[in-house]
Amino acid sequence: MELLIDVKKRMIEEDLSCFAYLKVGTYTSQYGGIRPLLQPINIDKDYFEDAFVIDKVIGKSAAFLLIYSNVKMIHAFIMSEHAKNLLDLHNISYTYDELVPFIHKNLLTGMCPMEQSVINIKDPKLALVALNTKVSELMKQKGL
Repeated sequence: MELLIDVKKRMIEEDLSCFAYLKVGTYTSQYGGIRPLLQPINIDKDYFEDAFVIDKVIGKSAAFLLIYSNVKMIHAFIMSEHAKNLLDLHNISYTYDELVPFIHKNLLTGMCPMEQSVINIKDPKLALVALNTKVSELMKQKGL
């Protein structure tokens, strides 16, 4: 428990969105959204295998990515009920500071597009495809 308190303090001090204890060291990211999880998983499916991941926000999309990558344990500052239910279904250990019905868009105008893109999906492999497709669509909309 003290380890988690120390990591959360570090995340706040260093403005980190994600911290993970991996088999071969640690991983940190300051990027928002699912980018800190999606990028390494697209390179190595098992990047978070047996890891303990601490993330500021875990919605269903992030939960799917971590399940796909065979994560061992998750702690979220904020977790959606959709993520909690999915993690329960896949027997992944987790804790959270705050549970919310769903992850909101940045301006609190509805559900996060990433969570929305996987809301009716049940298979982690299909979720990965849907998330990569959604990221591509959003990048095109932004002209990137």
